[in-house]
Amino acid sequence: MKEPISKWSIFFNNSLMTIKVISEEQDIKAYYALLRHAVSEESQFFRIASSDLDNEVFPTGNSHESFTLGAFSEEGILQGTVGFKREILSKLKHKGLIFRMYVASGAKGTGMGRKLLKAAIEHAKKSESLKQIYLTLVASNERAKNLYLSEGFEIFSLEKNSIQMSENEFADEASMILHL
Repeated sequence: MKEPISKWSIFFNNSLMTIKVISEEQDIKAYYALLRHAVSEESQFFRIASSDLDNEVFPTGNSHESFTLGAFSEEGILQGTVGFKREILSKLKHKGLIFRMYVASGAKGTGMGRKLLKAAIEHAKKSESLKQIYLTLVASNERAKNLYLSEGFEIFSLEKNSIQMSENEFADEASMILHL
């Protein structure tokens, strides 16, 4: 039987915030609404387009090896997300991926992203024999890069012109790793 992931209530910016696994239908709908908004408003920081989300099956489950966390305001509004998936191939099971980290505009600069990232790392660490967590990001996203560096991630590669943003515009992609 898989161990369920915890739910936290945190006093944050003079109000109560809850970080929990996104698994219920209304939370999944809120996740996609926030993600679509993020991808359209801040497309320069994403490797996906809004159309990539059409008919997508929710990408994670509810275990320490596959989860999406959401940070919800006191009013129940989703303010930020982060996903984690452990590799499933035998020779790669020691690794897991952090993906789709996003904090809504009104919550940027408040520390919410750090709290989400730390919560994701702590839950991922509960996976037996997990040795490293990796992620990718648009290399020009200095805010995200600085957050990850401050939490112990290291840059291990830079792929030039990795992401085609428009017909004639490309962005570099950085890969980062955290050794546990």
